[in-house]
Amino acid sequence: MKRRLRSYPAPAADQASANFVRGFVATGLLAALPSGAASAMAPNAGKAILRQALQGGIALAAGGTAAGALQRRDYRTALVAVTGGAAAVVAVDYLLRKPARKDNKEKALGQEKA
Repeated sequence: MKRRLRSYPAPAADQASANFVRGFVATGLLAALPSGAASAMAPNAGKAILRQALQGGIALAAGGTAAGALQRRDYRTALVAVTGGAAAVVAVDYLLRKPARKDNKEKALGQEKA
Protein backbone atom coordinates (compact mmCIF):
# COMPACT_ATOMS: atom_id res chain seq x y z
CA MET A 1 0.00 0.00 0.00
CA LYS A 2 1.42 3.39 -1.00
CA ARG A 3 1.64 6.25 1.41
CA ARG A 4 0.24 9.61 0.47
CA LEU A 5 2.68 12.44 0.71
CA ARG A 6 1.70 15.25 3.01
CA SER A 7 1.54 18.67 1.50
CA TYR A 8 3.54 21.24 3.37
CA PRO A 9 2.84 24.95 3.37
CA ALA A 10 4.85 26.93 0.88
CA PRO A 11 7.93 28.69 2.19
CA ALA A 12 7.64 32.39 2.93
CA ALA A 13 9.72 33.29 -0.13
CA ASP A 14 7.20 31.61 -2.43
CA GLN A 15 4.33 33.45 -0.79
CA ALA A 16 6.18 36.76 -1.09
CA SER A 17 6.89 36.20 -4.78
CA ALA A 18 3.27 35.22 -5.38
CA ASN A 19 2.12 38.39 -3.61
CA PHE A 20 4.56 40.42 -5.72
CA VAL A 21 3.14 38.99 -8.96
CA ARG A 22 -0.43 39.63 -7.79
CA GLY A 23 0.40 43.22 -6.86
CA PHE A 24 2.41 43.79 -10.04
CA VAL A 25 -0.42 42.63 -12.31
CA ALA A 26 -3.20 44.33 -10.35
CA THR A 27 -1.43 47.67 -10.05
CA GLY A 28 -0.26 47.53 -13.66
CA LEU A 29 -3.82 47.04 -14.83
CA LEU A 30 -5.09 49.81 -12.58
CA ALA A 31 -2.40 52.16 -13.85
CA ALA A 32 -2.96 51.31 -17.52
CA LEU A 33 -6.72 51.03 -17.88
CA PRO A 34 -8.09 54.32 -16.55
CA SER A 35 -5.40 56.34 -18.28
CA GLY A 36 -7.33 56.28 -21.55
CA ALA A 37 -6.07 56.52 -25.10
CA ALA A 38 -4.67 60.06 -24.87
CA SER A 39 -2.29 59.48 -21.97
CA ALA A 40 -1.40 55.98 -23.17
CA MET A 41 0.13 57.60 -26.24
CA ALA A 42 2.33 59.90 -24.10
CA PRO A 43 6.07 59.31 -24.55
CA ASN A 44 6.68 58.11 -20.97
CA ALA A 45 3.36 56.31 -20.40
CA GLY A 46 4.89 52.84 -20.49
CA LYS A 47 7.59 53.86 -18.05
CA ALA A 48 5.04 55.34 -15.65
CA ILE A 49 2.88 52.21 -15.82
CA LEU A 50 5.94 50.03 -15.19
CA ARG A 51 6.97 52.18 -12.21
CA GLN A 52 3.51 52.02 -10.65
CA ALA A 53 3.20 48.28 -11.27
CA LEU A 54 6.59 47.56 -9.69
CA GLN A 55 5.79 49.74 -6.69
CA GLY A 56 2.40 48.05 -6.24
CA GLY A 57 3.94 44.60 -6.41
CA ILE A 58 6.64 45.52 -3.92
CA ALA A 59 4.14 47.11 -1.55
CA LEU A 60 1.82 44.10 -1.62
CA ALA A 61 4.66 41.63 -1.11
CA ALA A 62 6.09 43.65 1.79
CA GLY A 63 2.66 44.10 3.34
CA GLY A 64 1.83 40.40 3.09
CA THR A 65 5.17 39.42 4.59
CA ALA A 66 4.77 41.93 7.41
CA ALA A 67 1.21 40.78 8.12
CA GLY A 68 2.30 37.14 8.32
CA ALA A 69 5.19 38.06 10.60
CA LEU A 70 2.91 40.03 12.91
CA GLN A 71 0.54 37.05 13.16
CA ARG A 72 3.51 34.94 14.26
CA ARG A 73 4.61 37.77 16.61
CA ASP A 74 7.91 37.99 14.75
CA TYR A 75 8.37 41.74 15.03
CA ARG A 76 11.89 41.82 13.64
CA THR A 77 10.79 40.20 10.36
CA ALA A 78 7.82 42.57 10.16
CA LEU A 79 10.09 45.58 10.62
CA VAL A 80 12.56 44.31 8.02
CA ALA A 81 9.72 43.66 5.55
CA VAL A 82 8.28 47.15 5.96
CA THR A 83 11.61 48.98 5.77
CA GLY A 84 12.81 46.81 2.89
CA GLY A 85 9.58 47.43 1.02
CA ALA A 86 9.81 51.16 1.59
CA ALA A 87 13.42 51.21 0.42
CA ALA A 88 12.55 49.20 -2.68
CA VAL A 89 9.65 51.51 -3.56
CA VAL A 90 11.92 54.56 -3.23
CA ALA A 91 14.63 52.84 -5.31
CA VAL A 92 12.17 52.05 -8.11
CA ASP A 93 10.95 55.64 -8.06
CA TYR A 94 14.53 56.93 -8.22
CA LEU A 95 15.56 54.60 -11.05
CA LEU A 96 12.47 55.09 -13.22
CA ARG A 97 11.79 58.78 -12.76
CA LYS A 98 11.70 61.09 -15.74
CA PRO A 99 15.11 62.08 -17.12
CA ALA A 100 16.35 65.64 -16.76
CA ARG A 101 15.76 67.99 -19.66
CA LYS A 102 18.62 68.21 -22.13
CA ASP A 103 18.24 71.81 -23.27
CA ASN A 104 20.79 73.16 -20.78
CA LYS A 105 22.77 75.23 -23.33
CA GLU A 106 25.88 73.08 -23.07
CA LYS A 107 27.81 71.44 -25.86
CA ALA A 108 28.71 67.78 -25.78
CA LEU A 109 32.14 68.56 -24.28
CA GLY A 110 30.69 70.46 -21.33
CA GLN A 111 31.38 73.94 -22.64
CA GLU A 112 28.64 76.54 -22.63
CA LYS A 113 27.37 78.03 -25.85
CA ALA A 114 27.97 81.69 -26.45
